[in-house]
This record gives sequence, structure tokens and C-alpha cells, in this order.
Amino acid sequence: MLGAAGGVGRQVVHQLLQRGDTVRALVRREEQADALDALGAVTVLGDLTGDWERVLEGADAVVWAAGAGAGGQFAQVDGEALKRVADRLAQGGPTRLIVVSSMGVDRPEQMPPFLTAVLKVKAQSDAHVQASGLAYTIVRPGGLTNDAGTGQVTVGLPVAGGMVPREDVAAAVLAALDDDGTVGRVFEMVSGETPVTQAVSGL
Repeated sequence: MLGAAGGVGRQVVHQLLQRGDTVRALVRREEQADALDALGAVTVLGDLTGDWERVLEGADAVVWAAGAGAGGQFAQVDGEALKRVADRLAQGGPTRLIVVSSMGVDRPEQMPPFLTAVLKVKAQSDAHVQASGLAYTIVRPGGLTNDAGTGQVTVGLPVAGGMVPREDVAAAVLAALDDDGTVGRVFEMVSGETPVTQAVSGL
């Protein structure tokens, strides 16, 4: 799990552990490790711009939910780091990769102006993943909230703009992991009226 300390990443870790999966989670700080260790994850201290490959030990699949945000080092994290991860996996290791990206990477001009630069970077790294030969799925959620998940979403490419709880995004990640039919697929998602697993399987 890459990006395990972020809002979506923590939800993915929690949901995977709840159903009995083993999770190795990359974190940068000891306090992040302590919080995830308490949940039952196996934590690895590292940095996506430096040493991170130990998190791959024994992995069957990799989930990327990392991001620097519009005000951070997005070129290094959302861009170059994701490209390096895809290249490393293509050279050997688990080939299943789920990427949590963002709605609007294919139409940044329609998104809020402060997101334009980071969306353009994400578009390049998403395209790199798509060309990697990996068994990828790219999930592009709308605006993220910390509300409790409803378990009901709308998915597609594209979908109308909207919001979605991080808990439901994590549920979609798990649904994609479980469904080989999502390999090679890219989809956007917002809150809706279809159960998450049904929506993802219907892609």
C-alpha cells in the first residue's frame, strides 16, 4: 500500500484488514507507523521519492493512493514517483496495480483553476501506467469528503462532477482488486445510487 497514511489510503488499509487481508503499508513517519500498526498493518518506513521498494515484499498487488495535493510536491509524487513505481513493477514483482487518481485529468480546463497543474501531472503519470503493460485499474474520484460512506456510487467515464466519501472510494478499490474485469479500465466515481461492488462489476 503506497499512500497508506492519506485519507483514502487509511480507509483502504482498514477495509482490507477488516476482511482478513495482510497489508504492508509504506509510511514516512514513526507516528504514522504506530497508527497503522495498531490496526494490524505491517508498516515499512520509507519515502516515495527515495527508498520504498521493501513494501513490495510478498505483495500480490499494489494500491497507489499517494498524492502531494495541489499545494505540495505533486510533480515529484503524483508524477515521477508513480512513474517509477510502474516501471519497477513492470521489471518484476506484482503486476496488479490499482491507482487512485482524480476526476478531470483528461479535461483540466473544466476543473477548478487551482487544480490545473496537478491534474496535468496526473494525466501524464496515468498515461504512463496505461502504457506500462501492468494489470492496472485507475480510479478517478470526484471531490473527496470525510463523510461516512453510503455504499452507493455512480461510476463511468466520464461522470458528472460531484463528491464522494473516501470510505466509498476505498470500497471501490477493494471491488476492483477482486474483479479481474477491471483490469485495463479507467473510471470516474461520485456518490450515486448503485452499490459499489455492483457499479464496479458493471464496468
